Amino acid sequence: MLGDKLQVWVVTGTCGSRSEHNRLAAVQGLQAAAAVFVTTEMVGFERVRHAGHPAFKTLQALVR
Repeated sequence: MLGDKLQVWVVTGTCGSRSEHNRLAAVQGLQAAAAVFVTTEMVGFERVRHAGHPAFKTLQALVR
């Protein structure tokens, strides 16, 4: 499993394939292997961690 040694994050907005069937198969496989699916917004706020971070207001404005 992925989670045994690494915490793998998959940014949902970056997942694609030539067919929806193939995309869903990949997503299901990654979920079964313990990958964590997140959004771009989640990644950004995870990086700044708190409202006191110098980049927080900039990120917040981008998200709105």
